[in-house]
Amino acid sequence: MCGGGLLITARGMIWFTVTLFACMTLLAAIVLPKWLIGPEQIPIENVDGNFTIYRQPSVGIYNRCKRMGHAEYNCGNFDLYGLATDPSIFPVPWKFTMTLMCVGTILLSMTLLGTLTTFFRVRTFCGRSVFKLMGIFQGVAAMMVLCGFLIYPLGWSEPRVKTLCGLDAEAYFPSDCRLGEALYFGAAGVMLSFASAVASSKAESAYYSVKAQQRIEEGHVLVCVP
Repeated sequence: MCGGGLLITARGMIWFTVTLFACMTLLAAIVLPKWLIGPEQIPIENVDGNFTIYRQPSVGIYNRCKRMGHAEYNCGNFDLYGLATDPSIFPVPWKFTMTLMCVGTILLSMTLLGTLTTFFRVRTFCGRSVFKLMGIFQGVAAMMVLCGFLIYPLGWSEPRVKTLCGLDAEAYFPSDCRLGEALYFGAAGVMLSFASAVASSKAESAYYSVKAQQRIEEGHVLVCVP
């Protein structure tokens, strides 16, 4: 239900901002090929040969960066046929991780639009509180992404990871590899997703505060409250 006009609260803005950052960090985690970084140093000389840049091979949930040829460094996808890609190339645990993260991020992005509707005094949808509905969806999205993260290390025992990290690599033990920044982006995204679910109730209490409702009753078109 929409009462017309705008109602902007500080806690509502915080809710929107946290949700936005959660979507951005999760998206960065999905697309970056930096979940595991191998120990090898690949020297890459510039065209003139004046200096050398050292790169390290790495792998993400569906892409990788590695040495190609003598001293070339190439990044690209290895999920050539999507989820139908051979498990020896695209490990099954990573397929689950990619699916859960993508679905969770899409769901969280949809709730981002839901948070915006509350600024236009949309309070209910099909007789239910928009704040509570968005909070539930955000909690579900966070749980999906978290499950994807817990499944991801199960793929560290696959040949792809052993080639990159060493033969000692196994589930939850990456051997000589170190964790890359993309994995930390994802972890931050999970925490922000849970934080956005909690923030939804705070935004609802600010929306129905005495000060906000009093200004609405007075006929203010634009209402801004802390």
